[in-house]
Amino acid sequence: MADDNKTPLDHFNAVAESYEKSTGGCTRELAEKLVPLLDINNDSVVLDNACGTGIVTDVITQKFTNGKGPVIHAVDGASKMVELVDARFPDNDNVRTGVMPGEDLDFPDESFTHSVTNLGFLFFDDAKKGASEIWRTLKPGGIAVVTNWEELGYLPVLWKLQREIRPEEEPFSVPIKPEWFEPSHTEEVLRSGGFEQVDLQEMVVHWGAESLEEVSSSIVQMFGPAVFKDWSDEEKTKAMEMVPLILKDASVSLNRNGQTCVGVTMKAIVAICKK
Repeated sequence: MADDNKTPLDHFNAVAESYEKSTGGCTRELAEKLVPLLDINNDSVVLDNACGTGIVTDVITQKFTNGKGPVIHAVDGASKMVELVDARFPDNDNVRTGVMPGEDLDFPDESFTHSVTNLGFLFFDDAKKGASEIWRTLKPGGIAVVTNWEELGYLPVLWKLQREIRPEEEPFSVPIKPEWFEPSHTEEVLRSGGFEQVDLQEMVVHWGAESLEEVSSSIVQMFGPAVFKDWSDEEKTKAMEMVPLILKDASVSLNRNGQTCVGVTMKAIVAICKK
């Protein structure tokens, strides 16, 4: 039975939370680590570029619960994502949304003190154009942060599963161009967009949950349709049984919000750029 006491905001927050759980919480963990590097204050004007469900926006606004906070423009090329972000912050006049791709930002030159593109460049049609748009819309002296993945901890789990059940199959790969896993490629793209100061860092986060079973479920939910698409029902059943066992050897213990969790390690490329 539906909860009649739930507001529309409750619904949209639940959708966003469900999305985060389905991706192991790694995107939020990364945002929580990178936002403190930006020195954002009440006078800042921030671009949350390729914002998705608004994770970066949420992390920033939570740091200003007792004050005015910065103006944040959360934009994405996917209208449904923008609708979700718009609905999540109905009473915050400082959060403004827009539907636009990162390669064609509808903002004047030198609009932002800070710009964050968290795991968005991997999916841009024209990453160099995206980099030039970040540079164009950033104020002189402004800071931009761009993140990409270097290592995906769930891939070895899926590969071992394939070796056990379908050893003849080509190892599963994600739809991301291989060059994006090289930090030098991120730097090259950003420099091509106009940035002369690009500092590369590495951040370790996790695809995790409260139990191995939950981690297993999220990985299967996200990648099962692709990995298991030609498998028999018997093979799929065996796979479901094996994933938690494989994860037991591949996982690490971690702490999230004071709670002990478990997950696989994800390594992120973090590029901090100054204009």
